[in-house]
Amino acid sequence: MTDKAGVLDSYRLGEVLKTSARKLGERCSAAAVEMLAGRLAEYIGSADDDKYSYIWRSAIEDHEQDAHKDDTRDVLVDAVRDAALGATSSSSPAALTVAKSLLQSPYPTLTRVGIYVCGEHYGTVGAVFWECAKESWFLDTLYWHELYWLINKAFSKFTASQRAQFLHIVDQLKGDWAEESRQEEWDDIHKRDLLHPASGLGDAEVDEKYQALVLRWGPVRDHPDFHTYSSSGWVGDRSPVTSDALVGMSDEELVAYLKGFVPDAGTWDGPTYRGLAISISTAVRASEDGFAQRISLFADLDRPYQHGLLRGLKERWSDDKRDINWPATLSLMHAIVSSPAFKADLAAHPAKGWEPSVHWVVSDISELLKGALGTQRRLPSEFHKACLQVLRRILDATPIEAEQWDDAVSHAINSPRGRALECFIHLALAMRREEVAPNPSQGGTWSAVGPVFEAELATSESGLNADFSAMAGMYCANLHYVNAEWTEANFDRIFSSTSDAAWKCAAQGFAYQRHLHDWLFNRLVAGGHLRRMVFSEGLPDQVAEKALQFLGLAYLEGMESITEGGLLSELVADLRIKELSKLCWFFWTLRGKSVPPNRASKILKFWMKVAEQVRANRADEPELQSALGQLVVFVHELTPAAVEVLVEAAPHAQVRHHGYMLVENLARLANQYPKEVAIIFRAAISGFLPDYRKEDVIACVNRLAEAGEVEEAEGICNAYAEQGSTLLKQTYEEIRARQRASSSDETAL
Repeated sequence: MTDKAGVLDSYRLGEVLKTSARKLGERCSAAAVEMLAGRLAEYIGSADDDKYSYIWRSAIEDHEQDAHKDDTRDVLVDAVRDAALGATSSSSPAALTVAKSLLQSPYPTLTRVGIYVCGEHYGTVGAVFWECAKESWFLDTLYWHELYWLINKAFSKFTASQRAQFLHIVDQLKGDWAEESRQEEWDDIHKRDLLHPASGLGDAEVDEKYQALVLRWGPVRDHPDFHTYSSSGWVGDRSPVTSDALVGMSDEELVAYLKGFVPDAGTWDGPTYRGLAISISTAVRASEDGFAQRISLFADLDRPYQHGLLRGLKERWSDDKRDINWPATLSLMHAIVSSPAFKADLAAHPAKGWEPSVHWVVSDISELLKGALGTQRRLPSEFHKACLQVLRRILDATPIEAEQWDDAVSHAINSPRGRALECFIHLALAMRREEVAPNPSQGGTWSAVGPVFEAELATSESGLNADFSAMAGMYCANLHYVNAEWTEANFDRIFSSTSDAAWKCAAQGFAYQRHLHDWLFNRLVAGGHLRRMVFSEGLPDQVAEKALQFLGLAYLEGMESITEGGLLSELVADLRIKELSKLCWFFWTLRGKSVPPNRASKILKFWMKVAEQVRANRADEPELQSALGQLVVFVHELTPAAVEVLVEAAPHAQVRHHGYMLVENLARLANQYPKEVAIIFRAAISGFLPDYRKEDVIACVNRLAEAGEVEEAEGICNAYAEQGSTLLKQTYEEIRARQRASSSDETAL
């Protein structure tokens, strides 16, 4: 940002523009917006200086997250926003020009104003948004808040083509994430977050996609319209100084200022250590060199300031993709954890509280290093030894919490020691990658990291180290990569055979596994762990769900059978409704053009086997039949066996709200198998009246008539009429009209 000033100071400028900007926009339209936008651009500097506007301006609208709105930048943002709202309040070519000029601006802040204006006045300028929209907007943190609220406020006004464009962007989304191994997970989570503002607004396809992602990855975060949100608002985060002022201080001035600051306990809304720490973080990100020459100054400063620096370095490296001074950073970390005060502070102060403490610093170190040990923008391997020394000191100094947790993974990934453990695992993986690279390093990874893992496991297997138990379960496949022999030899210690509490923590960690490995499945089965996960009480639902997904994948890969006495055959033989229903849902998630024919065939064999067992038990299992009905997506030939199981399932399809799936796929098959589809549709009507989606119901009946099953099509229409539904009234009349026209043509001939 350039140092510019106006005739009026920011306060007086704000007072003038607050009451006049909107009227200027209404009366002068594009000229007023262009003038104010130009003044804002002059004040910011170049477009490159505007890359991180979300740091100093969380939201374009007035929002409590923007605690410091008293400088000229913010006053001008408010003015451009209000003028643009005035200029676009009514529909006109000038309004469209204003919106387009903002959306196409090289300045991200002005683009954000444009997105905000389109959301507020979608009826007048919303179409311009889709003309200018870039897929990168849907991924970039910079535009997230305004984009979220445009979707939420305007989705119900989207045209069909705009909805299709939105869903296409969501479906094709692929982020450039820091960890390639978690590409699919983070893509899905971002898709979930994009669909969230549109969910519940009347679009069944959006709701279906959103719910599927929620089931897989959990609900959205609190305050999903912000990537970072301070729950303390103005009071908790207030700083005595701006980040720009910190950047401009000399080293001596900076140290003197930080050492001299004391919060005023007598002022309820006064500045705090935490607020000052936030300003330090912002300054680190905004500065040209990332405080490269100042890092060593923080070794003897208080914990809040160490937290502010380390947090800023982490966000600069991981979020902003900008370099930091690694030698100085690692030297600072080593100085912090080697200080006698470090261990004393850890023992003396609990890991709770609002003000940054030594526990915050431990988390900051771990998160910064973890972000640098991935597969992209990697920390050079020459620094691995220094990282190892820092993390070992942290683990040695940080007390182990023996208490077991109902949500062990959540505690592990959020506790200071758990974060250090997770970072240590990432370090071991990075060292191992270097060891097996095309140009390998000297090796010795296990000799360096093995003693730490062994020591942690010794306390974990007896139930005294819940964080490592959860981490080991979550990262067991990664540990196998680091040392396969050790991991397999100690598998029943990782999933403890001597401590129920430790086993439950490891099982919760396992629920986060992403890939099926032969060795892992075999060890889980041999040790009885997979069966225990499926049937154990008192575990989070996702543990059993993940175990069942592994079981389903193993069946599809030929490692499990439905007839040879394994766990899957036991579930079928006992007709375990809950477990079989979850398997049906999981198989349904594998649908799509990319499903290999052999997989589809095995899924249908599973359906046939379960249906056979239902018949053998002479059971009436509507919930299971409804779940089985989801598998109709894999039916491409209506053989007699397929018709039989569909006729059995069809009446129950709506029990678990799967009726629309049945109708959609019957419509797909109607042209090729009209007689069979008619039989199945009749069976469905005996249990419920399909009325969603209407277009699929109508298409199915029309295709039956077009394929020659006119009598069946008319019979279905009459069945709807008898139950008081007018859904197929027009369809019936159109079928009759076509029949009369056809008869007339034949008579004429």
